[in-house]
Amino acid sequence: MSTDYAAEKTQTNLKKRVSRFREGAFVDGAKLAAPFDDEVDFVVVGSGAAGAVAAYRLATHGWKVAMIEEGPWYDTEDFVPRVGPSFTNLLRDQGLQVAEGRSFIPLIQGRAVGGSTVVNSAIVWRLPEDVIDDWSARFGLAPVVGNHALDPHYEALERELSVTPTEREIEGTINTLFHEAAHALGIATRPMDRYTKGCQGSANCMQGCPHGAKQGMQRSYVPWTLEAGGRLIASVGVDRVEIRGGRAVAIHGTSASGAPVTVRARRGVLLAASTIQSPAILRRSGLRNVHLGKHFQAHPGHGVAGNFDRPIGMNNAATQGAESIHFRKTHRFKLETLSMPPELVSARVPGVGAALGGRLAAVGNLAVWVVQVRTHAEGEVGTTLFGRERTTFTPTQKDMETTRFATATIAKMLFEAGAKEVWPGVHGVPSVLTSPDQVKLLEEGPTDPRSYGFILSHLFGAARMAADARAGVVDLNFQVHGVDGLHVVDSSVFPTNLGVNPQHGIMALSRLAADRITGLHRH
Repeated sequence: MSTDYAAEKTQTNLKKRVSRFREGAFVDGAKLAAPFDDEVDFVVVGSGAAGAVAAYRLATHGWKVAMIEEGPWYDTEDFVPRVGPSFTNLLRDQGLQVAEGRSFIPLIQGRAVGGSTVVNSAIVWRLPEDVIDDWSARFGLAPVVGNHALDPHYEALERELSVTPTEREIEGTINTLFHEAAHALGIATRPMDRYTKGCQGSANCMQGCPHGAKQGMQRSYVPWTLEAGGRLIASVGVDRVEIRGGRAVAIHGTSASGAPVTVRARRGVLLAASTIQSPAILRRSGLRNVHLGKHFQAHPGHGVAGNFDRPIGMNNAATQGAESIHFRKTHRFKLETLSMPPELVSARVPGVGAALGGRLAAVGNLAVWVVQVRTHAEGEVGTTLFGRERTTFTPTQKDMETTRFATATIAKMLFEAGAKEVWPGVHGVPSVLTSPDQVKLLEEGPTDPRSYGFILSHLFGAARMAADARAGVVDLNFQVHGVDGLHVVDSSVFPTNLGVNPQHGIMALSRLAADRITGLHRH
């Protein structure tokens, strides 16, 4: 398919998609030929898990709402299984964004209507009780997260998005083997709960679901917001929030076409642009807070591949269908399956030349299982001399010892499942392990972050919430300390990481935030 034809097809799909909404409900910033000016009650910056949920909730409360999204609007009919065009269209910096530190670690963030919900696996976890207790004790967040305050929000989300465990019909061999191997080693597992309707198990979550089964925000809360009277302004990057007399009164941005965009806020501005972009917007808006940009946390992930002597069929299963939190409290890591397209699997395949080609030919026999580490490390979100966001993050020695142990655990599981080879992807350890006895090489292996193939996909902090203005950036009403009407509702307000997938917690907190913000302005 030619580039021109693909672009024309996408535009045709977009016109069809928005035709069901009232005129003016959708504004395509890529086509703005003149300055755009609007006024609403609330401006929501971002259309991902936080922004779309907050916008919809505010709209159902009767407020006039506008969502501002930096990326374009793609949906089911636009998604293709090829990694190259998918990453180009759907990911920030085409997937080349990195966290700097002892090593350079890729940061995966969606950049499209729906945000990262377009490219993640729609995994559901409520905030763990130990996290709630910690946030309550150290940051005074009991009124927000304690005493089951989030339960009605969880329940509403689970109803509206059809949360279900991974069905046996789409579990596939890769997930079944994970359960069987873990149980044989005394490791508890569970099928993943996911936001899906009619999942086909094609393992295309990361490229955008081509079946319309995954309930990303572009398929759910974004169109629901438009149906409730809201507006979506896509392909517009927000430069700053205008603060006048100690109050947020407008956002100023630039469309993809180069046109200036101003949306004035009668009531307030909600930042839901992500853990990296929301703090950056606050900085560009002149906000100064000792905690702004600090306390950045994440879950670095490292994948291990097993080569079997029979078909595994990663592309015939849920992208992620099985998981284990067996070690979450004792060792601070979580285990998951991950079905990957061949282009991404190749990064886990050892060798060069003919050896590499031979191994790639057996891609149908591979299984990739992943560790997510709940790190102790804290990084920072800042800006470069050129105004670009700059993220720094280096796992601690303790984090790396955890990673080493977790990687060895996955290797044991793969051998237990029947793998004839395990490819650990750890520099300094043989690229191919052929027997369980060799796992000890991993157990005694390196603890240098540069030795592992980390990816950061769960990001937290950098504008953390705290009851005391001396301890955080936003208060218990998600309002920036000292600035009326300026709120942050995404995972940048999380004081710590979780040790589980954050989307459900982000959405529940954002929904609660919309209610609290409404309460502030009803009085």
